[in-house]
Amino acid sequence: STPIKSSAASDVYKRQGTVTVMVVCEEQEYTAGVSDTAAVVNAVLTPAQLKSVAAGENIEIRVEVKDISGNVPEKDKSAIENGIKEYRKEIPDLTLGMYVDISLFVKIGEADWNAVTGTVEPVEVVIGIPQKLQSIDREFFIVRSHEGEYTLLTDMDDAPDTVTIHTDRFSAYAIAYKQVSRTPQAGKCSLCHLCPLSLIHI
Repeated sequence: STPIKSSAASDVYKRQGTVTVMVVCEEQEYTAGVSDTAAVVNAVLTPAQLKSVAAGENIEIRVEVKDISGNVPEKDKSAIENGIKEYRKEIPDLTLGMYVDISLFVKIGEADWNAVTGTVEPVEVVIGIPQKLQSIDREFFIVRSHEGEYTLLTDMDDAPDTVTIHTDRFSAYAIAYKQVSRTPQAGKCSLCHLCPLSLIHI
């Protein structure tokens, strides 16, 4: 997707330095975003970095999401597969859909991009479910691998074509799902998965 400049984040520091938040998704078959760019700024930047913005420095924050299904690091693959096996004790039909990498980078002024593996506060990330995995009878989850450990993250939204998570770790993830029985409620469209959805609110 096209890098997005966060006007909300920049306005906080107007007439001083600027903070730009970009979300980049290399694949065209799905999208990704963040729900609150100002929250990303506060979670990622240190007090010293915020002071440098006040002094006129420009800082860029880049959230990068990419499909790594064809090239998953063995350590992450093992952790995620072990996690799914363990979580099947509670969710018997939990199924692995695809692997994704969610990375966070910060660039201060003209310096190089530096990877950030963790944030002070969790960041809300919205990942569009690829068309090949979408189904109104599936409930999606994210299994995170970080430093050899696995964590199950539940979807925080009700949209069938996205999965929303809070995370403070940036590494390898897997989109997983289980089959559910959905009965359309009276007065509600059963084809809501076809409706357009704006993923990024600025």
